[in-house]
Amino acid sequence: MNKQPSEKKFYKHKISNFLNVQKIVTIHYQEPEKHYVSKEEKHDFWEIMYADKKDFYIVKDDKKSLLKQGEMVFIKPNQSHRVECLGEEANIFIISFECRSESMSFFNDKQYRVPDKYRYLLQNVMSEATETFKIPDFDPDLNKLELKDNPNLGGEQVLKNQLELLLIYMLRHANNQSYPQEFFVSQITSSNDLQDEIVCFLSSRLYDTLSLDDLCAKLHYGKTRLCSFFKQKTGMSIYQTYLKLKIDEAKKLIRRGRSFADISGKLSFDSVSHFSLVFKRYTGMTPREYKTSIK
Repeated sequence: MNKQPSEKKFYKHKISNFLNVQKIVTIHYQEPEKHYVSKEEKHDFWEIMYADKKDFYIVKDDKKSLLKQGEMVFIKPNQSHRVECLGEEANIFIISFECRSESMSFFNDKQYRVPDKYRYLLQNVMSEATETFKIPDFDPDLNKLELKDNPNLGGEQVLKNQLELLLIYMLRHANNQSYPQEFFVSQITSSNDLQDEIVCFLSSRLYDTLSLDDLCAKLHYGKTRLCSFFKQKTGMSIYQTYLKLKIDEAKKLIRRGRSFADISGKLSFDSVSHFSLVFKRYTGMTPREYKTSIK
């Protein structure tokens, strides 16, 4: 008689939820005017502010502190706060969310510089948000997110996961813990430093036209390799990023009262109509609609 094989016993490990974001409340990417001062507010959920460009002041419970470019500040539930700009047009990323996990208490009144190796998570959060929700260009009074008609598949869950990853990695960083990195040959050149160099190059050519040959010559990379690297890191092509940076600059010029023809010429668009087409593609509104919305 054939012996029946004994059944192997498996033990299922229950995954502990160290940090769980229950709800996303609002997401902003604000580009306020010079000398902007927001209304004071407080709410029963967490808020993170990140200084993407330029420094600005954050006032919490009437205590003012400077948030420098590249830094993140945590605003705990029911803490009064407001933003004060420094006479420069700061770019501010804001996300508010509900998280009742005990580990969040560590972030009470904390302010950190976001390490370069984690900044891609902020980019992932914003990219996923814009493909999942209708994100207004500038609406300080936003109090509810609205799903797009055709949102990213699983976008809400990806957004939640990316935010939780960011929070966990920031906790590790604050506690001097790092996650182990395996060595792969393909990662030797795949660092955020290269990504930053590309963006710096693009930013320096906003009033010109883009030459990928010049970029590759400066960074000593082949065109195909550089473009693939950047797309993998950011989810956007180099040219898409270049146009987005131009539109960000265009919005500043509109706020300064420059004419659309002047802006189109200065930023090297083929024509005013081409400028308007690209502007609407990246902001969801025409330059004229944008100008009206900020008055």
